[in-house]
Amino acid sequence: MRMPSGVTDQLIYFVAVDSTDLKTRETGLSSFTVYRSRNGGTATAYTTPTVAELSSSNMPGVYSLLLDEDMTIDSGDHSQEICLHITATGMAPVTRVIELYRPDVTAGTT
Repeated sequence: MRMPSGVTDQLIYFVAVDSTDLKTRETGLSSFTVYRSRNGGTATAYTTPTVAELSSSNMPGVYSLLLDEDMTIDSGDHSQEICLHITATGMAPVTRVIELYRPDVTAGTT
């Protein structure tokens, strides 16, 4: 998955499964902990992760995470990778990786 650098209103999705049997989808979870590491940096906790369950009846166990922290790559780089580690009580940990990239064309620039 790729995200443009500096954008802080995009979501990623993940499936939460039971930490014991690793297959039963978990619904009604709250109090998520999310760690991020960008470009090999130290694992840093999201200050206030915004996680929402999509639909416990139609899409059980599917959640979204708002990517709104540390989303701007370093000056001089064209892309960097972010590793996200998501946990909640009763859920097996989920790790997602995304690429932040610098768009070649920026809105309003010719």
